[in-house]
Amino acid sequence: MKLDSINFKVIPAQPDFLARIIQIDANSDHCFQEMDSLLRSDQGAVSLILRVANSAMYSRGKQIKTIPHAINLLGINVIRSLAVLSVSRSIFSQNKNRLIKQHVWQHSLLTALACQQICAEMGESKLGEEAFVAGLLHDIGKVLLFYNYPDEYIQTLNHALETPCSCAEAERQILGIDHYEVGKEAVLEWRLPPYFNLYIATDLDLPTPNAVQNKVVQILAIANNLIKYAGFGANSSDLQMRKGKLMDLGASDNLSEYLLEESFMQQLVQNEIYLLCV
Repeated sequence: MKLDSINFKVIPAQPDFLARIIQIDANSDHCFQEMDSLLRSDQGAVSLILRVANSAMYSRGKQIKTIPHAINLLGINVIRSLAVLSVSRSIFSQNKNRLIKQHVWQHSLLTALACQQICAEMGESKLGEEAFVAGLLHDIGKVLLFYNYPDEYIQTLNHALETPCSCAEAERQILGIDHYEVGKEAVLEWRLPPYFNLYIATDLDLPTPNAVQNKVVQILAIANNLIKYAGFGANSSDLQMRKGKLMDLGASDNLSEYLLEESFMQQLVQNEIYLLCV
Protein backbone atom coordinates (compact mmCIF):
# COMPACT_ATOMS: atom_id res chain seq x y z
CA MET A 1 0.00 0.00 0.00
CA LYS A 2 1.23 3.50 -0.77
CA LEU A 3 0.73 6.44 1.54
CA ASP A 4 -0.88 8.49 -1.20
CA SER A 5 -3.58 5.83 -1.54
CA ILE A 6 -5.00 6.76 1.87
CA ASN A 7 -8.19 8.77 1.33
CA PHE A 8 -8.63 10.88 4.43
CA LYS A 9 -12.06 12.06 3.25
CA VAL A 10 -13.56 8.72 4.28
CA ILE A 11 -13.52 9.95 7.88
CA PRO A 12 -16.91 11.56 8.69
CA ALA A 13 -15.26 14.53 10.37
CA GLN A 14 -13.65 17.63 8.93
CA PRO A 15 -9.85 17.66 9.29
CA ASP A 16 -9.89 21.46 8.87
CA PHE A 17 -12.22 21.76 11.87
CA LEU A 18 -9.93 19.58 13.96
CA ALA A 19 -6.80 21.52 12.99
CA ARG A 20 -8.41 24.91 13.63
CA ILE A 21 -9.71 23.81 17.03
CA ILE A 22 -6.25 22.62 18.08
CA GLN A 23 -4.51 25.72 16.74
CA ILE A 24 -6.62 28.31 18.59
CA ASP A 25 -4.29 30.25 20.87
CA ALA A 26 -5.72 30.24 24.39
CA ASN A 27 -3.70 33.40 25.16
CA SER A 28 -5.15 35.39 22.26
CA ASP A 29 -7.53 38.28 23.01
CA HIS A 30 -9.89 36.84 20.39
CA CYS A 31 -9.75 33.15 21.36
CA PHE A 32 -13.28 33.04 22.82
CA GLN A 33 -14.79 34.59 19.68
CA GLU A 34 -12.75 32.29 17.43
CA MET A 35 -13.85 29.20 19.34
CA ASP A 36 -17.50 30.26 19.40
CA SER A 37 -17.49 31.01 15.66
CA LEU A 38 -15.79 27.74 14.78
CA LEU A 39 -18.05 25.56 16.94
CA ARG A 40 -21.16 27.07 15.35
CA SER A 41 -20.16 25.30 12.13
CA ASP A 42 -20.48 21.85 13.74
CA GLN A 43 -23.79 21.04 15.40
CA GLY A 44 -22.51 17.65 16.52
CA ALA A 45 -19.75 19.36 18.48
CA VAL A 46 -22.19 21.87 19.99
CA SER A 47 -24.55 19.10 21.09
CA LEU A 48 -21.86 16.96 22.71
CA ILE A 49 -20.14 19.91 24.37
CA LEU A 50 -23.36 21.10 25.97
CA ARG A 51 -24.26 17.58 27.14
CA VAL A 52 -20.85 17.02 28.70
CA ALA A 53 -20.62 20.57 30.05
CA ASN A 54 -23.92 20.02 31.89
CA SER A 55 -22.73 16.76 33.41
CA ALA A 56 -21.78 16.67 37.08
CA MET A 57 -18.11 16.65 36.07
CA TYR A 58 -18.14 20.17 34.66
CA SER A 59 -21.40 22.03 35.33
CA ARG A 60 -20.59 23.19 38.87
CA GLY A 61 -24.31 23.33 39.58
CA LYS A 62 -25.06 25.81 36.78
CA GLN A 63 -27.06 24.97 33.68
CA ILE A 64 -25.06 25.70 30.54
CA LYS A 65 -27.33 26.54 27.60
CA THR A 66 -25.02 28.16 25.05
CA ILE A 67 -21.48 27.72 23.73
CA PRO A 68 -20.39 31.23 24.87
CA HIS A 69 -21.64 30.35 28.35
CA ALA A 70 -19.74 27.06 28.22
CA ILE A 71 -16.55 28.78 27.06
CA ASN A 72 -16.78 31.42 29.79
CA LEU A 73 -17.42 28.87 32.50
CA LEU A 74 -15.05 26.09 31.45
CA GLY A 75 -12.30 27.93 29.57
CA ILE A 76 -10.73 27.41 26.15
CA ASN A 77 -8.67 24.34 27.00
CA VAL A 78 -11.58 22.28 28.35
CA ILE A 79 -13.77 23.31 25.40
CA ARG A 80 -10.97 22.35 23.02
CA SER A 81 -10.82 18.88 24.61
CA LEU A 82 -14.58 18.44 24.29
CA ALA A 83 -14.51 19.58 20.65
CA VAL A 84 -11.80 17.04 19.82
CA LEU A 85 -13.83 14.44 21.73
CA SER A 86 -16.77 15.26 19.45
CA VAL A 87 -14.63 14.70 16.34
CA SER A 88 -13.28 11.43 17.74
CA ARG A 89 -16.78 10.24 18.67
CA SER A 90 -18.15 11.04 15.21
CA ILE A 91 -15.44 8.89 13.62
CA PHE A 92 -16.71 5.84 15.48
CA SER A 93 -20.45 6.57 15.60
CA GLN A 94 -21.26 4.61 12.46
CA ASN A 95 -19.09 1.60 13.26
CA LYS A 96 -20.37 -1.32 15.34
CA ASN A 97 -17.48 -3.75 14.94
CA ARG A 98 -16.68 -5.22 18.35
CA LEU A 99 -12.90 -5.39 17.87
CA ILE A 100 -12.64 -1.79 16.64
CA LYS A 101 -14.93 -0.55 19.40
CA GLN A 102 -12.93 -2.22 22.17
CA HIS A 103 -9.36 -2.07 20.92
CA VAL A 104 -9.38 1.31 19.18
CA TRP A 105 -12.28 3.54 20.33
CA GLN A 106 -12.61 2.41 23.95
CA HIS A 107 -8.82 2.20 24.15
CA SER A 108 -8.44 5.79 22.93
CA LEU A 109 -11.16 7.19 25.19
CA LEU A 110 -9.92 5.36 28.29
CA THR A 111 -6.35 6.42 27.51
CA ALA A 112 -7.49 10.06 27.29
CA LEU A 113 -9.31 9.84 30.63
CA ALA A 114 -6.37 8.04 32.23
CA CYS A 115 -4.04 10.78 30.95
CA GLN A 116 -6.02 13.40 32.87
CA GLN A 117 -5.92 11.38 36.07
CA ILE A 118 -2.20 10.63 35.74
CA CYS A 119 -1.48 14.33 35.18
CA ALA A 120 -3.22 15.09 38.47
CA GLU A 121 -1.37 12.32 40.33
CA MET A 122 1.99 13.53 38.97
CA GLY A 123 1.31 17.15 39.91
CA GLU A 124 0.92 18.16 36.26
CA SER A 125 -2.76 19.14 36.21
CA LYS A 126 -2.00 22.04 33.88
CA LEU A 127 -1.15 19.49 31.19
CA GLY A 128 -4.40 17.56 31.67
CA GLU A 129 -6.35 18.89 28.69
CA GLU A 130 -3.45 18.57 26.24
CA ALA A 131 -2.83 15.02 27.46
CA PHE A 132 -6.55 14.25 27.05
CA VAL A 133 -6.42 15.37 23.40
CA ALA A 134 -3.22 13.39 22.86
CA GLY A 135 -4.93 10.29 24.26
CA LEU A 136 -7.93 10.69 21.98
CA LEU A 137 -5.85 11.10 18.82
CA HIS A 138 -2.80 8.90 19.42
CA ASP A 139 -4.23 5.94 17.45
CA ILE A 140 -5.77 7.91 14.58
CA GLY A 141 -3.56 5.96 12.15
CA LYS A 142 -5.42 2.77 13.12
CA VAL A 143 -8.72 4.50 12.44
CA LEU A 144 -7.61 5.57 8.98
CA LEU A 145 -6.33 2.11 8.12
CA PHE A 146 -9.63 0.56 9.21
CA TYR A 147 -11.80 3.00 7.28
CA ASN A 148 -9.83 2.43 4.09
CA TYR A 149 -9.27 -1.32 4.48
CA PRO A 150 -11.94 -2.60 6.92
CA ASP A 151 -11.71 -6.32 6.16
CA GLU A 152 -7.92 -6.35 6.08
CA TYR A 153 -7.70 -4.33 9.28
CA ILE A 154 -9.99 -6.68 11.20
CA GLN A 155 -7.70 -9.49 10.00
CA THR A 156 -4.75 -7.44 11.27
CA LEU A 157 -6.27 -6.93 14.71
CA ASN A 158 -7.12 -10.61 15.01
CA HIS A 159 -3.56 -11.54 14.04
CA ALA A 160 -2.10 -9.18 16.67
CA LEU A 161 -4.37 -10.64 19.36
CA GLU A 162 -3.73 -14.27 18.42
CA THR A 163 0.04 -14.14 17.98
CA PRO A 164 2.89 -12.66 20.04
CA CYS A 165 3.38 -9.57 17.89
CA SER A 166 2.47 -5.91 18.24
CA CYS A 167 -0.32 -4.27 16.29
CA ALA A 168 2.24 -2.32 14.24
CA GLU A 169 4.07 -5.55 13.35
CA ALA A 170 0.80 -7.16 12.27
CA GLU A 171 -0.04 -4.09 10.18
CA ARG A 172 3.28 -4.25 8.38
CA GLN A 173 2.88 -7.98 7.73
CA ILE A 174 -0.64 -7.74 6.32
CA LEU A 175 -0.93 -4.18 4.99
CA GLY A 176 2.70 -3.27 4.31
CA ILE A 177 2.43 -0.12 6.44
CA ASP A 178 1.80 0.68 10.09
CA HIS A 179 -0.40 3.17 11.92
CA TYR A 180 2.61 5.29 12.92
CA GLU A 181 3.40 6.02 9.26
CA VAL A 182 -0.25 6.73 8.49
CA GLY A 183 -0.52 8.92 11.58
CA LYS A 184 2.51 10.92 10.47
CA GLU A 185 0.85 11.46 7.10
CA ALA A 186 -2.36 12.53 8.84
CA VAL A 187 -0.48 15.19 10.82
CA LEU A 188 0.71 16.65 7.49
CA GLU A 189 -2.56 16.26 5.58
CA TRP A 190 -4.68 17.67 8.38
CA ARG A 191 -2.21 20.48 9.12
CA LEU A 192 -1.93 19.57 12.78
CA PRO A 193 0.95 21.11 14.76
CA PRO A 194 4.18 19.18 14.03
CA TYR A 195 4.59 18.21 17.70
CA PHE A 196 1.53 15.96 17.28
CA ASN A 197 3.91 13.50 15.64
CA LEU A 198 5.14 12.77 19.18
CA TYR A 199 1.62 11.61 20.09
CA ILE A 200 0.45 10.03 16.84
CA ALA A 201 3.58 8.75 15.07
CA THR A 202 5.59 7.46 18.05
CA ASP A 203 5.80 3.90 19.35
CA LEU A 204 4.58 4.57 22.88
CA ASP A 205 5.93 1.24 24.12
CA LEU A 206 9.44 2.40 23.17
CA PRO A 207 9.37 6.21 23.09
CA THR A 208 12.52 7.89 21.80
CA PRO A 209 14.76 9.89 24.18
CA ASN A 210 13.44 13.12 22.64
CA ALA A 211 9.85 12.01 23.23
CA VAL A 212 10.57 11.02 26.84
CA GLN A 213 11.72 14.57 27.54
CA ASN A 214 8.18 15.73 26.70
CA LYS A 215 6.05 15.31 29.84
CA VAL A 216 2.81 14.87 27.89
CA VAL A 217 4.36 12.04 25.84
CA GLN A 218 5.57 10.33 29.02
CA ILE A 219 2.11 10.57 30.57
CA LEU A 220 0.51 9.38 27.32
CA ALA A 221 2.90 6.42 27.16
CA ILE A 222 2.03 5.41 30.72
CA ALA A 223 -1.72 5.75 30.10
CA ASN A 224 -1.55 3.92 26.76
CA ASN A 225 0.35 1.03 28.32
CA LEU A 226 -1.97 0.87 31.32
CA ILE A 227 -5.13 0.68 29.20
CA LYS A 228 -3.70 -1.57 26.51
CA TYR A 229 -2.61 -4.32 28.88
CA ALA A 230 -5.89 -4.09 30.78
CA GLY A 231 -7.43 -5.60 27.64
CA PHE A 232 -8.26 -2.52 25.58
CA GLY A 233 -5.80 -2.54 22.69
CA ALA A 234 -4.14 -5.88 23.37
CA ASN A 235 -4.63 -9.00 25.44
CA SER A 236 -4.60 -8.37 29.17
CA SER A 237 -1.42 -9.22 31.09
CA ASP A 238 -0.58 -10.16 34.67
CA LEU A 239 -0.10 -7.38 37.20
CA GLN A 240 3.63 -7.85 37.76
CA MET A 241 4.42 -7.53 34.07
CA ARG A 242 2.16 -4.50 33.79
CA LYS A 243 3.81 -2.83 36.78
CA GLY A 244 7.25 -3.42 35.29
CA LYS A 245 6.18 -1.81 32.01
CA LEU A 246 4.72 1.23 33.76
CA MET A 247 7.89 1.75 35.79
CA ASP A 248 10.03 1.36 32.66
CA LEU A 249 8.07 4.27 31.20
CA GLY A 250 8.77 6.49 34.22
CA ALA A 251 5.89 5.81 36.62
CA SER A 252 6.96 5.59 40.25
CA ASP A 253 6.38 2.47 42.32
CA ASN A 254 3.54 4.15 44.23
CA LEU A 255 1.92 5.54 41.07
CA SER A 256 2.15 2.17 39.34
CA GLU A 257 0.50 0.44 42.30
CA TYR A 258 -2.28 3.03 42.34
CA LEU A 259 -2.95 2.79 38.60
CA LEU A 260 -3.15 -1.00 38.74
CA GLU A 261 -5.75 -1.03 41.50
CA GLU A 262 -9.10 -2.33 40.25
CA SER A 263 -10.77 0.78 41.62
CA PHE A 264 -8.79 3.00 39.21
CA MET A 265 -10.13 1.21 36.13
CA GLN A 266 -13.62 1.20 37.63
CA GLN A 267 -13.35 4.95 38.05
CA LEU A 268 -12.51 5.33 34.37
CA VAL A 269 -15.32 3.13 33.02
CA GLN A 270 -17.83 4.86 35.28
CA ASN A 271 -16.69 8.32 34.19
CA GLU A 272 -19.61 10.34 32.78
CA ILE A 273 -17.75 11.14 29.57
CA TYR A 274 -16.97 7.47 29.00
CA LEU A 275 -20.57 6.42 29.59
CA LEU A 276 -21.91 9.17 27.35
CA CYS A 277 -19.57 8.41 24.46
CA VAL A 278 -19.47 4.61 24.58
